[in-house]
Amino acid sequence: MDNPGVASFAPQTSSAESNLLHDEQGEVVSLVPVWDAVPLERGPLHPSPLDQIAIVGGTPEQQQVIRQYLPNARELDIKPGESVEAIVSKLQARGALDHIFWIAPDRSSDGLELEAVIAGQHEGVLLAFRLIKAVLDLGYGARSLGWTVLTTQTQALHREEEVNPVHAGLHGLIGSMAKEYPNWNIRLVDLDAEEAWPLPDLFTIPADPQGDAWVYRGRQWHRQQLAELSCPQPDQMIYKPGGVYVVIGGAGGIGEVWSEYMIRTYAAQIVWIGRRSQDAAIEAKRIALSKLGPAPHYIAADATDRQSLERAYGEIKARYGQVDGIVHSAIVLADSSLANMEEEQFRASLAAKVDVSVRMAQVFGEEPLDFVMIFSSVNAFLKAAGQSNYVAGCTFTDAFAQRLAREWPCAVKVMNWGYWGSVGVVASPAYQERMTQAGIGSIEPPEGMQALEVLLAGPMDQMALMKILN
Repeated sequence: MDNPGVASFAPQTSSAESNLLHDEQGEVVSLVPVWDAVPLERGPLHPSPLDQIAIVGGTPEQQQVIRQYLPNARELDIKPGESVEAIVSKLQARGALDHIFWIAPDRSSDGLELEAVIAGQHEGVLLAFRLIKAVLDLGYGARSLGWTVLTTQTQALHREEEVNPVHAGLHGLIGSMAKEYPNWNIRLVDLDAEEAWPLPDLFTIPADPQGDAWVYRGRQWHRQQLAELSCPQPDQMIYKPGGVYVVIGGAGGIGEVWSEYMIRTYAAQIVWIGRRSQDAAIEAKRIALSKLGPAPHYIAADATDRQSLERAYGEIKARYGQVDGIVHSAIVLADSSLANMEEEQFRASLAAKVDVSVRMAQVFGEEPLDFVMIFSSVNAFLKAAGQSNYVAGCTFTDAFAQRLAREWPCAVKVMNWGYWGSVGVVASPAYQERMTQAGIGSIEPPEGMQALEVLLAGPMDQMALMKILN
């Protein structure tokens, strides 16, 4: 979960009583996402009624509402599975554009155990990715272009609110796109499924250069902030001594750090599920950790594939008889600008978050777990340039966890990690120097593990952790 995007972090937080840890290397700051009601300062109608506008998605009724305000708006009919080249041809036939309205499908996720959640990515974030690629192929990257992107109920303002995570990945993609193309005017809105569209607000909301969302609930607009959190030591223990814990993607990075902590502190039996076959490097890690307690058991399985994960689950149950908790630590980090990113790169990073989360819910949904812990990233809030694939996956998993937390009896927690400089995919001296210059310090294992104890035992479902240098 190491996060190359944290260099751009400039916290806008509410006041705090205290932080997690403080040392001469910097201050470890724990943060929680909050949604604040904000007044809307309406700007001029944007886009202009004279602009050439394409509408992608939406019902005929929704498209007609747009045309009432913007008579030059016309549907651009692109379908899931259409190639970038096919979309380019349709854009060329449509002529020069000033603005694109993207309306994400507004359909129920039909329960978290159905393939519809994964299939929905093809008519949501993957189709949007292809549209962006097509627009760039036509030279719009160097021009001014407006975007209005509408999603429905993909964000939850509080724990009791229902959230539909299917198209939450769009928020990551659009936020990252905004950083890469500051010459584009981008408006991202999440609407209430039960309320009528807020008109004329949809056409007067200011564009946001960061690509952050406006959320409309209860006839009120909301914006997200990260608020500092007071973190007392937990007075209860969620981890079980001798418990059996499954870590998807656990044979490296932060998953490995957590495994060592659990073996050393709780004599836990850890099961690693990873994509590659067990090799000498994995065996060396198992042997090293066996000196602290029970050796991790490694299972080679593709956690994006339901049958493969079910076979792994069957092996775990046959061997240990129980599963007490799950950690989703899977990551595929394949950074690239949108202009240079291949769809295969985008899909691989997305699947490590979307598909693995869904398969985890399908396979372990009937197990009497104590907790599910999802390792995400502060990039779900920062939405850094060059990481649209990873960020889209993180914004999906964060929303998916909120849905699970409402429906499952166990604790479902999300840790949005900041920069780890000693382990994981960006643990290099060059990158650490870059982070230091940006004022970002490396989270170290004791700090991260203490924060997880606080998160698991506390009332919050989600926490972000960063180290800010003095």
